[in-house]
Amino acid sequence: MDEFVSTVENQVIGLHPLDTQAAFLNIPYHFFFGNDDKKDDFMPSDVIRLSFYRALKQFPILAGYLRPEGQGQTSVVIDRDDLNMPEYVESLSDTHYETLRESNFHHSSWPKGLTRVGAITMAAPGPAGRIKLANVHVVRLRDNSGVIIFINIPHYVVDGTGFFSFVELWGKHCLAERTGDRQLAQQTSQLEYCFDRSIIARHLPVERKPLDSETLRVYTGFKPIADWIAWLSPNTRSRLLNKAKFNSGVVSHTFRVSRQALEMLRKEVSEYVADSSDGKLTDRYLLAAILSKLIARAHRNRRDQESVSVAGWLFGAACSVVGAAVGLVKYGVRLLCCSSNCDSSAKRDSSKYQSLNLLDDVRHGLGLVDKQYMGNGLIPHNSLCPLDVLETPIDPRSLAKAVDMVRSIYENADAALVASFVDLLSSNPKSFTRPMIYMSTQPELLVVTCEMEFKLYASDFGNGPPEWVCTIPSFVANFVGLLPSPPPSTDVIANIILKAPVMKQVLRDEFWRDFTQIVY
Repeated sequence: MDEFVSTVENQVIGLHPLDTQAAFLNIPYHFFFGNDDKKDDFMPSDVIRLSFYRALKQFPILAGYLRPEGQGQTSVVIDRDDLNMPEYVESLSDTHYETLRESNFHHSSWPKGLTRVGAITMAAPGPAGRIKLANVHVVRLRDNSGVIIFINIPHYVVDGTGFFSFVELWGKHCLAERTGDRQLAQQTSQLEYCFDRSIIARHLPVERKPLDSETLRVYTGFKPIADWIAWLSPNTRSRLLNKAKFNSGVVSHTFRVSRQALEMLRKEVSEYVADSSDGKLTDRYLLAAILSKLIARAHRNRRDQESVSVAGWLFGAACSVVGAAVGLVKYGVRLLCCSSNCDSSAKRDSSKYQSLNLLDDVRHGLGLVDKQYMGNGLIPHNSLCPLDVLETPIDPRSLAKAVDMVRSIYENADAALVASFVDLLSSNPKSFTRPMIYMSTQPELLVVTCEMEFKLYASDFGNGPPEWVCTIPSFVANFVGLLPSPPPSTDVIANIILKAPVMKQVLRDEFWRDFTQIVY
């Protein structure tokens, strides 16, 4: 650690509105490494620790602290005399690696205390506590049977690209140290990463494209509660949002979509898609379409089941208490109307659509892929998709219609649209809290993030890549992450997080049960 501190240069990094709009969320992942060869020198803790601080030299932002600048703007201050060092914890566990493997790495088998943080960014305990910009827990398992590395970085400072770039860098430093490979050590130490947020503005095109009405509805208008939350300090805001319990009552399940099943379905759907040429029916388009239909149907089935349950209760009460029958029926009608959103014209309109939020990376549209930009590059494409398309039975013909909708959303997100979105955020930096408020008022909203291109399994600390990589079991509701499968497999892993009654309907869906395998 002293070696790292001696290299720190004081600097202030002003965060971009793209950073702050996702700032209330963490990026927490677990990496599982098995010692199948029973090596005594398996992933030595001292070298892992040394390598972490070497990697930190190239990611000094992780040792900074957040400083509010007013009007919704925040900076990361890196001060050599006042560093906010990452939390780095090591521990031993009585859990054996085979126990984890036998459970398919289900969280019920994890060592107690493995996960250091939850979904919501939180300040460290105590009045002087700061929000750590990295949390690490290295757990050595019983009989040296394996190692689990938990690492979290808040969305304030990186997105998935930055997160997995850091983990890969950490592994390279460790591999070079353990093998004594001086060339690898030199090459790794010379890798450069960009944390300068102004690169976004420098790569915006001149052209602009109108934003869709749903995005404007989310980010504009008079929203005093959102503006008040934006006015709070990062620490106070994190404590408030943690009390909101965004992950209350959620259930998560992880599914595997085999490459064979995906290719068979792609062939069937391509017969009905307007343009199914190369690049027009990608994994991302097809899976996002499937999930939007799957979860829209799950919400509908949940509503139908709740309506039947309420109606049955009312009927029983009416039979047993005849004198109150009329009143109960009137109350039941009102209750059923509320549950189906038919009490106002505005609610009737919203009940016809799924609010679909497809996250996309601006690096591609702005030509930043090769710039090693580590800040947040995600923008949300908020769209209203008609339920009369999504709630139909899932088959190749109906999926083709959903694919066309999803594809149009993604393909419309060119550099001109990115520029318009950045202009919108930059004109009112306080608007970064508005998506939070929007999400809290949209119980059937769906967020889909595609992480299949991320290097989840690229980190090699000297004993090969991890066997399994996963996030925390309880993130936020209505969230789907599409992840790569451990190599050499080309399957897709889908992590779905929903409220328990909705998840129950997903698990019952006949198409989904035939199309996927549940991991846990």
